[in-house]
Amino acid sequence: MLVDRRDGEVTRIVAAMGRLGDEEAFRSGAALLDAYANSLYRSVKNHRDGNPLAGHLDATVSVGFLLDLLFALDRRPRPYNKYLAWELNRFPLPGWESAALLKTVARIAATGEVAPQQRLFARVEAAARTAGHAAVLDAWGDDLVLMRPHPDSPAHQPS
Repeated sequence: MLVDRRDGEVTRIVAAMGRLGDEEAFRSGAALLDAYANSLYRSVKNHRDGNPLAGHLDATVSVGFLLDLLFALDRRPRPYNKYLAWELNRFPLPGWESAALLKTVARIAATGEVAPQQRLFARVEAAARTAGHAAVLDAWGDDLVLMRPHPDSPAHQPS
């Protein structure tokens, strides 16, 4: 706001529009986490079953849910794609390095590769559990194994 002649009232209203309420953020975060996990699971499963096109398409779908989720976890609405890099460069998501996140999201959208999706999911799972969404994740049961990095993958090994 350049000028607010209402003793800051308009400024407070505009600022509040840029934040989600606690309950709204938690509720939408749970739904977005489940949608993200569903798309990720379908992607990994399709790759495993020899259907790379479907896997790639599902990976691309998962990216939108992922970004919505990460912003909801910070009580923020996701910006339009046009402003995503600008927003993350100026207002990074807590616990995420913006350039690395954008690079990973771009790689997943461009290639649909499984390993980057699984590595990213490991970080998302930790953040979601910290935010109180363990029940959403635990509802996936043994299917979580498919979404997580494979223990024998080089990226999963200690350095």
